[in-house]
Amino acid sequence: MTKEQINKAPAENFAKEEWNPLVDYFWDRYNKRYFDQIEILQNHPDFEIRNNCGYLIATIDCILIETLQQYYSGTDESEGKNQDPFLLFFQRASAFKKVIADRGDAGKFAGLIRSGLLHQSKTKKASVINKNSKTPILGWIDKTDKDKGFKLNRDKFHRCVYSEYKKLIKELRKKENADLRKNFKLKLITIVE
Repeated sequence: MTKEQINKAPAENFAKEEWNPLVDYFWDRYNKRYFDQIEILQNHPDFEIRNNCGYLIATIDCILIETLQQYYSGTDESEGKNQDPFLLFFQRASAFKKVIADRGDAGKFAGLIRSGLLHQSKTKKASVINKNSKTPILGWIDKTDKDKGFKLNRDKFHRCVYSEYKKLIKELRKKENADLRKNFKLKLITIVE
């Protein structure tokens, strides 16, 4: 992929000849580096590896959420506070709308889950990550005391992140999304430069 190929794709419409290589590059990049690797962990023959990779998967998903938002905003790095990319992600992904209602909730997620995982290799407060089928995709430990943290089902959460990447590709193809295509190109250029 080259900067010239990216610039050739018109933002005004989804011209397949110019856009398909960009979409393929995007999809291959994140599948091969992240999604395929997570699938290997989730299906690993060794029970200990398969059972104990939830924190790693959730950490990668946090990175992928921030990166996905950069494609929507056309930036090389996340802008604003730590919670901003998460708030925008949670607002776009319908599975989270009942849990993350506002900037404060997104801030709690960014602090208790994202920052805990990325900077201290743990979740904070009473937050837990598991694969118990009764654990929601994302929920509060105690709805009356949000400071206690979150419960997160690693598999359900990851499926949602994966589906949001697929959704971005669908959105790029829609005629009315010229601004999204423009922003997508801006982010993609930062990767190939």
